[in-house]
Amino acid sequence: MTPARLVHTLQLMDSFFPVGAFAYSDGLESAAARGLVHDADSLAGWLDHFINAVFVPCEGLALLKCVRAAEKGDWAGIRSIDEELTALKPAAAARTSSKSVGKRLLTMYAGLVNDSELLAFMETLPNCNAPVAYGVVLSHRGLEGRDALPAFGYVRLAGIVSAALRLIALGQQQGQALLTKAIEHLLIAAEHILRAEAEPLRSFGPLMDVQQMSHRYVYSRLFRS
Repeated sequence: MTPARLVHTLQLMDSFFPVGAFAYSDGLESAAARGLVHDADSLAGWLDHFINAVFVPCEGLALLKCVRAAEKGDWAGIRSIDEELTALKPAAAARTSSKSVGKRLLTMYAGLVNDSELLAFMETLPNCNAPVAYGVVLSHRGLEGRDALPAFGYVRLAGIVSAALRLIALGQQQGQALLTKAIEHLLIAAEHILRAEAEPLRSFGPLMDVQQMSHRYVYSRLFRS
């Protein structure tokens, strides 16, 4: 990765980049309200569950497939992946949050690089899921799949830890320690995804799915999902 690509990637991955991901907890708020995630150890389990059950077989794999498709100009393939991702999300709130983040990312990025074709393509996406949007944007920035996977994975993990800091008794030092450990797991997971590129997308994360569907019933909420 060139220095220019590295810096632009950091810009896109930074929480300062306004995609609105801070408004969503992906079910963590519901899990915290029910006492399922209440300290550093239980949060570590939540992070591991996300990597193993969501990132490896679904979100990360979808991102890699989108990067590969974008490299070949296979826009129909990307649209197909977008539809499949939506079908694999049982919780309506998770579908809405993924679409919201994805659309804001593509819209903001296309405006920054002044690419009208990218904006036009966005309008053809059925849902514009976040992994699809990040795959398209990172490919447009010249990143290969091996680099795009940990970049997107970091955004997802950092978002979980950031939400946890507002939901449970967790200090900044503990949060960063957990994130560091999760990143090590993420890098191993990225290698696994690269070896499993030809496999179909799949999802079996009942712990997160149930909490995402239950979020609407949390009495007092900080997050939209």
